[in-house]
Amino acid sequence: MARMPATLSITAMVPCFNEEECIEQAYLRIKEEVYRYGDAEILFVDDGSTDGTLGIIKRIAREDPRVSFISFARNFGLESAFTAGFSYASKEWTVQLDADLQSPPEELHKLVRRAVEDDHDAVFAVRTGRQDPWYRRLGTVGHQAIATRVLGIELPVHASVFRVVRTSVARKVAECKVSTPYFIATLPLIGARYTTVETAHSPRAAGRPKWSLGKLFRHAADLFVGFSYRPLALIYLAALGAAAAATALAAAGSGVQPLALASVLLHAAGLGALALLARYMVRIMRGSAGLPRYQIREANVPVRPQDDLYAYRNESTGRAAPAPLLQTGNLP
Repeated sequence: MARMPATLSITAMVPCFNEEECIEQAYLRIKEEVYRYGDAEILFVDDGSTDGTLGIIKRIAREDPRVSFISFARNFGLESAFTAGFSYASKEWTVQLDADLQSPPEELHKLVRRAVEDDHDAVFAVRTGRQDPWYRRLGTVGHQAIATRVLGIELPVHASVFRVVRTSVARKVAECKVSTPYFIATLPLIGARYTTVETAHSPRAAGRPKWSLGKLFRHAADLFVGFSYRPLALIYLAALGAAAAATALAAAGSGVQPLALASVLLHAAGLGALALLARYMVRIMRGSAGLPRYQIREANVPVRPQDDLYAYRNESTGRAAPAPLLQTGNLP
């Protein structure tokens, strides 16, 4: 067991989307916990906010040199936000925190100590006494249970997005060419050592929740289809069952009703199979399209050209400039 060092190199990465009511308080509380480690920074990842979130972050960054930010050209989603955060974190460890403060920064030390002393690559928080709406609690437990027990997907049990990860390992996950980015499902695939720690959970500090039933459903579907082929086997078995039931009903009598019911069962199984196949086709299309996971419109850190919406900028103004023209002699 390693000893906890006096100082630790750590980035506090905070994805945020329309959190103008929370962001100032989040900064103050995160700073209080993270800066005590010595070699620390805070990285805000603005996921295309349309309110005053980015303006507040810019002001904080001007006042505190240890605060950096990147701001997306549009809302690319949470997975893209922390993929970018892991890519641009500059410290040895990265901790992901919520801007809404539902995962209290004061619990951070539990994750950090476990990661460093037990030499884990990642430590995930398991929220106790969750303060989320019932549908989100049920949805999280339900889709993780289906993923692990039915579909055989390896996940950190009850893991949340409040986590500390070795930055080099997190970047390996971010670089994986998967059609459906899903951090907690990809991490075990590369052989990273991980564990979980119980932490407290708080009500939202301010503002409105960003998760809806539809978003939860899409999130679960991405996990199921993106990391397992068992849904295909299950729909195949369901189709066989429907065919057997239809045959039995048809043999039970010559009336119209059994035949109609048999036809409905077969058509339902067929439509279900088509819907699932369509989902897999969309997954393949996403993977082959070559679209970027995110594009950065503004930042106060150097941005890689492939991530920069304005890949050619005027160095004095920071604004977009025309791409340099090819010289005639350089043409093939």
